[in-house]
Amino acid sequence: MTRASYLEPAIPKLALLTGDANKARRLFTHLLSAAPRLDDVQRITGATGESNDLYVTARGKTMVIGGETAKAMAILGQLIAALLTGNEVILHCPRQAEMCAEAAKVLYEAGISDDVLSVANDSQTITLLHIDRLAQVAVAGSPAEIQEISQALANTDGILTQVIAVTDMEGLSDMLTPDYLYRFVTERVRTINTTAIGGNASLLELGT
Repeated sequence: MTRASYLEPAIPKLALLTGDANKARRLFTHLLSAAPRLDDVQRITGATGESNDLYVTARGKTMVIGGETAKAMAILGQLIAALLTGNEVILHCPRQAEMCAEAAKVLYEAGISDDVLSVANDSQTITLLHIDRLAQVAVAGSPAEIQEISQALANTDGILTQVIAVTDMEGLSDMLTPDYLYRFVTERVRTINTTAIGGNASLLELGT
């Protein structure tokens, strides 16, 4: 996966921003190691004369928010996951503005474009939640903060915005589940009419 090759060199420097570089490096490396599964394409059964492939793709515009109780490791883990899955990311953690700026600098130096990653700590959270076509919000914080943001999103217009929550600041168990990265993507099906392109000549003969 190309995105992982951009992020991998940044992992040691990002880990240093967390206060526990060894633990952070293990977490971030775990996320990178899970990424190749996202490239898997599964053939599914369809109508006769069709091939159907199930695959995943980025959801789209993603906001990564660090709440009052959020630890840097959880915030950066969410950030790495959002970028690793191909999403455009807005990072918003006003209480850790310096850490956010340093993380963005590290990622820019690693080759991540500022069209893909931006830091928005000067704006109010509630204002940012009304950004047009915001696909998902990855929040690191307390259950109360998650609930508050979820309620605010429920009151916005437009597309349904998914909330990806991390509340375990010590064990980071939310990020260690097998489906964690899949929360940042959406499923797609590619259908090809194999009859039309000569994939099954015997089917063409049925009409003669």
